[in-house]
Amino acid sequence: MSGLIGFQTGTPFSVVNGTDFADAAGVANGVGSGSFADRAGDPRSGVTRGSDVGPRLYNPDAFAAPQGLTFGNSGRNSLTNPRRTNFDMSLFKHFPIKEAYAFEFRWDLFNIFNHTQFSGIDNSLGSSTFLEANGAHRARTMQFGAKVIF
Repeated sequence: MSGLIGFQTGTPFSVVNGTDFADAAGVANGVGSGSFADRAGDPRSGVTRGSDVGPRLYNPDAFAAPQGLTFGNSGRNSLTNPRRTNFDMSLFKHFPIKEAYAFEFRWDLFNIFNHTQFSGIDNSLGSSTFLEANGAHRARTMQFGAKVIF
């Protein structure tokens, strides 16, 4: 039997201005998102339920479109994706056949407790799923294996 436990903090992400006026700074360079959103409150308080796409992880009312000719004050990488805790396990049995031959059977389980682990958040202000989880790491996966050793 063997196991692997992994703990990871969430990766940082930026809240960008995805509204019709994404070029609020007036640079019109067409590269990237144009500007960040303005922070108008605490994104961690007053979180409401999300849509059918995924759970809402931050408060969308804490952000607003930036004022004209500014890049927005929320800043780069101001929020983080959810943390990740993962448990993997393997069970295997080694059967000796002769001195130089053996057979091994194994059962591998990945994400053994089937925890939902979100992998991304919609970070574009103005989107209908703004600040909702839009992806997840894989669910519980099992595999069987057999090996002849000679």
